[in-house]
Order: sequence, then structure tokens, then C-alpha cells
Amino acid sequence: ISGAPPPPPPRNLSRVLRIVGWNLLFIVAGLLLIALVGEAYFRSSGWFDNIRSGVAEETPRWRFVPGVGPLRPPHTELVFDYTVQRANSIGFMDREPIGPLRADESCHIAIIGDSFVEGREVHIFDKMQVQLEEIAAHEAPDLDVTVSAYGIMGTGQVNQLPFYDGYARRMSPDLVVLVFYDNDIRDNSAGLSWLKHGHMPDHPPFVSAKRVADGSIELIMPDPEFAEYVSTIDDSSIDDSSLMMSVIRRMAVFSHFARWIRANTRGFRLTVEEFRNVLLSARVEYLTGMPEWAYLFDGWVPNTHLELHETKSWKVASEIFREGWGFTSFGLEQFKRRADHDGATLMVLVTSNWHGESDQRFLWLSSIAESLDIPVVSQHDYIVSQGGSVEDARWDNDFHWTPAGHRWAAEAIWEHIGTEWQGKCPEAEPQPDITVDWIPVGYSVDEYEGSLPITVEEPLGLHHRFHTLEGEASVQSFPAFDLEEYRSVQDSIASVSPVARSDWDVHLFDDGLTYVKEPCAPHDIENTFFLHVVPEDESDLSRDSQSHAFENLDFFFEFRGAMFDGLCMVSTDLPEYDIASIRTGQFSDGVQTWRVDYNFALPSIMDMLRDIQQSGIEPEIRSDFDVYIDDGLLVYVKESCDADDRDLPFFLHVFPADENDLAEGREESGFDNLGFELMQNGGESDGVCFATVDLPRYEISSIRTGQWVRGQGNVWEASIEFAE
Repeated sequence: ISGAPPPPPPRNLSRVLRIVGWNLLFIVAGLLLIALVGEAYFRSSGWFDNIRSGVAEETPRWRFVPGVGPLRPPHTELVFDYTVQRANSIGFMDREPIGPLRADESCHIAIIGDSFVEGREVHIFDKMQVQLEEIAAHEAPDLDVTVSAYGIMGTGQVNQLPFYDGYARRMSPDLVVLVFYDNDIRDNSAGLSWLKHGHMPDHPPFVSAKRVADGSIELIMPDPEFAEYVSTIDDSSIDDSSLMMSVIRRMAVFSHFARWIRANTRGFRLTVEEFRNVLLSARVEYLTGMPEWAYLFDGWVPNTHLELHETKSWKVASEIFREGWGFTSFGLEQFKRRADHDGATLMVLVTSNWHGESDQRFLWLSSIAESLDIPVVSQHDYIVSQGGSVEDARWDNDFHWTPAGHRWAAEAIWEHIGTEWQGKCPEAEPQPDITVDWIPVGYSVDEYEGSLPITVEEPLGLHHRFHTLEGEASVQSFPAFDLEEYRSVQDSIASVSPVARSDWDVHLFDDGLTYVKEPCAPHDIENTFFLHVVPEDESDLSRDSQSHAFENLDFFFEFRGAMFDGLCMVSTDLPEYDIASIRTGQFSDGVQTWRVDYNFALPSIMDMLRDIQQSGIEPEIRSDFDVYIDDGLLVYVKESCDADDRDLPFFLHVFPADENDLAEGREESGFDNLGFELMQNGGESDGVCFATVDLPRYEISSIRTGQWVRGQGNVWEASIEFAE
């Protein structure tokens, strides 16, 4: 009938739909319950406690350094799955370098290694080097132990040689600690690293090694274009290619349960092992086509998974097994030669995944080290000896150290030091006759347009950047030395007056400092530059800098400078936070050769003084410093100011007309003490020192001021009496 409603669906169909609907509801509810229980379990168990919830996954930027390979960009904040950390000025995840002078005065330890030393999973104050300093300060304060760390993920001892040559060596370390993890056996060889990472052997990212025709081992320098020579088969495609894995990857940003699923999905997928076999077979086929690597695969069994730290795999490819240990021995021998040449002692710390004396791999490594007279310490055996659990040394979600693992590593090193040093810093004699093939480390800047977010520092020619009035100026002088290009940059810098004149003219620009000296001699650039930056807000300081209230940005000329035609220029960046003052200069053999203090409030102070002088006001005090009073403000001025004038502390005693106005606790002395350092309240410019101090707003009877030397008394003193 036209317009009649449709007939109701059959009763059986309605019943089926109801059943399916309820089943789907139960399934969704069950999955949701599983997800909630899983999330609650992994959060309460601490499985992923080292991962910061809410931190988006980002690929951190790298900086390619010639002769070294990828390091972290200096002073850059890097976001990891685990923490947010700031790289130091030389590109490692450690505190700022203390400078060669401080290191030479102390008993200095350099720790070199891979991701265990880099320590991306813990904050800086939990890392091994910081904890080792704390232990030493408590156990043996007279030793004055300082520690620096040089770690980059995915490196072995051969890769790490330039960490010593370019950085650690400058600190004249008394002890060098090599942290050993089992994948170092593979990473020490360009060919074996290719099997795992896919970096073609002749184009490695880090310094690597290969055998030549006569059987000897030679080093291969890192290639800045290494990313262009990576295997076209990449196992990253097996993880996140599907929609499901993409969803899990995104959920892992905030869900601990999703992180567990992502971390364990590989183990549930047979295609992963199949893919790895295809991957390895393809890489083996590539290497067997190269005569210098073909010998590795005499015992190779196709389609067999290879991991050098799995004993069963060594039986599959005995040549590869021997080769890995051969390159490891070479790397240790190279470090031993360096330590003996420089008068340092050397030791190896083996991470807890090897069971010390009960592990054949540990015994093999110990045998190699013993032949080189290098002591080996087992973190595993130390933890067991202390009654600890080895499992507590690593995170549940990966093999890297927890804060407890870093602590046990530091304690294991200290236990060895206590036994070997017997309360004294080692005093090994340098052996300069030992031949060492030092790795040249170059510094310059260029942008690399490749598959990785990486900055490449061009190894060829001279390439420098300087801060100028117009912004950053970059000079590229390869293939020929372009003196005019450097001169044009120097002219642009010289067009403005420096903020300070000393041995070097120091120019301040929006984002950094440029130092200029003419004429310049070799000893001028051999001395260490120190740069201490005081922020307006102390909370801008990193935690390790807050104890001394400034950020230490010391650097070396060769990192950031150029010498040409008798003139030297060097530039360094400043932090992005608001700066109150800086102190900079150089040290030579433990002696400060020159120093400049600059207060960022100085221009306004100079304007104020100019207004006072133009008004015809005479100074209230004429002494070492002239002191003016203007609108409740004391202004100190001295021409021909020298280092002694800048370094001496000022005392300022203010006597109120009514003692009830005194600050709490000052009743006994009868005056308010407003003493200050010149840099706190002023600074120096063109040989003139300035400082200003606000006087209290109460009625003042008199003031007494001057400068003093601790233990010796006042250098100068003057008073002002205020009329009633």
C-alpha cells in the first residue's frame, strides 16, 4: 500500500544484531579494562620511571666534527624519551668543562665511553662522573678529585680515540677510565659496524678501523657524508609502517602500557627475524665483494642472525668473532700508548651485563687488558660484593643504567682507586718517546643537507664565524686563503667600539662576543679563554652551576678563532637568558694574564655619570675612587683603573639617624653593611671603573666606605657626614 511503513525486520535478524552488539561492547570493555590494568601496573611498578611522561619524541640534532664524528650541538637543549638535557660547550652530555688550569691543579679523571657514559636516561646530577666526585669529596677531600665525561652513543674504543685526543687530553687527566659494553666489540670495526648499523665501511660516521693487505690495522677517518652511504635496507621499516604501530608509537608519548607494547612487539613478530636475516645477508653480500673484507665470512652461514654479544653467534662466524676481539685489542692498545705518552694511568670498567670472573667474555677481555698492563674492574662483581641486585642497576625497559647503576659504577671505580692510589693521586711519568698517531680534530661550521638533522663542520680549508654588528658573519676560505674576506669582517667589527679594552678588545653583540687582538703572537692563542656568565635570574642556571652563581663557558681559541696576518679573532655565543654580567679573560700556566668584567647595566650607569658631571656636581669623596651622591644614589668612579681596583671588595657602612631604622641583626654594629663587588654594581670600560649603590630611604647620619683586603685591612677609606 502506498505510504505504508516498511515491515519490521525479521525477529531472527534483530536478535543477531543485539547479540553482536553486546559482544562488541563486551570486547571493547574488556580491551579497555586490560589497557587500564596494564597502564596502572606499568605506572605503579616503575617499569618506565626513566621516561618523562608527556615529552614528545624528537630526533635530536647533531653536529659533525672533523676527525671525531657526530657530537651534540654546544649549549643545545635536547629532548629525549627519558629526559631533557643540555649539551655542554664541547658537545657532550656533561657539565661544562672545568678548564685545563683547574683540571691540572686537581686529581683529574676522564671517563670515556658510549651511551652508558652519555647517560640520556638520568639527569646530570645522577650521572657517574658527578657521583664519583661526590664520593671522592666525602672519602678523600685532600685529593681534590675532579671528573669529566666524554660519551657518545653507539661508539667503541676505536671510535672514542678522538674523544681523548681532542678533548680529554687537554685536561691532563691523571686517570682515564674506559667504560666497556659488549657491543664495543662490534663498533670497533668498520666492517662489523656495517653489519649492524648499515654504515658502509669506507664511509663511517666515527673514526673506525680496518685491516690492510699486510694484516695490520689502520684507522679510517669519519666521513661527513656518511648518511649518504647507509644500507638501503633499513630495519626501521618493520616497526612503525603499519597504522596500528603508528597509533601505538603516538600513544607511547603518554602511555606506559603503549610503551611496553611498542618495546615488545618485535619479539612477537616472526617477520622481524626474517627481515634481519635478509638484512644481514644483503650486507654480507656487499662486504664479500670487497677484497679487504671478504676474509671475514669464511665461516659464514647464510640466513643466520648475527649479534656479536651472543655466544651462539660466535660459533656461527668464528672469523667475525676473532675480528671483533682483534679490533678491540687494537683500540685498547691505542689508548694505552696515549696514556703512557702523557703520563696518565688507564683502567677499564666493564658494565654489569657481563658476570665478571664467571663470564668467559670478561676473561677474554681481561686477558687482552692484562697483556697491555691495563686493570679491569667488573661492575657486576662489585654490585654482588655489596649485596646489591644487578637488576637494579638497569632500567626495566632497556639495558642502560639507573641512578643506582651510575652510583655503583662510580663506587666500583672509587674502590679501585682506593686500592691502587693509597690516598695519593697517581704520578706516572710521561713517556714522550712512545709513538702515537694523534687524530687531528678540526673545527669550523657548515650546514649539512642530508637525511639526518645534522650540522657538518667542514673539514677542508678554514671556515669560521664571527659575531658582528650586522649579525653573524661567516668566512669560508677554501681552497685559497682569502685574507680580504677576513679583513672585511675585521673592519666591520672595528667600526664599533669594544665594550672593554685589555690584552684583547672584547666586542659585545646581541648574541655573542667577538675578541680581537692585533698584533697577535702564538702564545696569545695557546692560553685558555675563560668566560663566566651571571644571569639576572639565578633559576636560569643549570643545577650544577648554581653553587657558584655563574655559568662556565670556557673555551679554546682553536675551536672558535682564526689567526691571520698578525691579527687574531675569536667568537663565542652567549646564553639566551637575560644576563647581568660577564667575566672573561685568559689563563697561561695557571696565571691569569688578563681579565675583563662587564656589567650589562654599565651603559645606563655611564649615562647617569655623564649627567652628573654635566650638572657640575662635585664629588663628595676624592680618594682612590671619586664618590658622588645624586638622588639617593652613590656613584663610584675611577679613571686609569687596573685589575687590583676591580678585584678588591668595597665596604659601605650606613649609619642611620634613628637606630630603629637599622636592619634586623645590625643593632650591635650600629650600621647597615651594604658592601659589594665592583661587578655586582658596575664594571670597567676604557680604563674607567664605575659602580652605583642605592642608599637606604631612611634619614642617614653618616656613611663610611672604601676597599679592603682580607687579613690586611683597608686599602682606602673615606667618610661623609650628613648635616642634621
